[in-house]
Amino acid sequence: MISQYPKIRSLLILSLMFGLNACSFSTFGPVSNVYCDNFLVYDMCAQDLNGDGVVEYVYFADSLEVFMYREGGIENVPAPHGIHRCAQQMDEDLVATTSRVFTVTDDTSYLEKQDIRGAMMLKYITYMPRVTACNLRAEQAAEGADS
Repeated sequence: MISQYPKIRSLLILSLMFGLNACSFSTFGPVSNVYCDNFLVYDMCAQDLNGDGVVEYVYFADSLEVFMYREGGIENVPAPHGIHRCAQQMDEDLVATTSRVFTVTDDTSYLEKQDIRGAMMLKYITYMPRVTACNLRAEQAAEGADS
């Protein structure tokens, strides 16, 4: 049902990323190569394909659509993942911040999680205008095709 409302989904895309920031930096390296979390109405996951602790892409768990990816990451997206029509390439700062989710453990403190949440929030807000504009163009194109 949410997929019928692209404006809401685009705003939630960015908001959902904040759910990933329930994480912390660790000097012990990656704990996992997939990190999934629930935020609002979506389950979303960050994927590290080669176990190096660096995120390749972030996707919705329900649709498996990739909506954020690092440079070169979109070419390596395996089936059955699709690419969201407004998928965005992450800059290096966002890649580094998002990659911190792979070091989350049960011992991660709330303060560390909030530190990452704030850093991610600042970065994802900068993507909001691009995602919104993309969704608006797609809606207008769809309305034009329906006429």
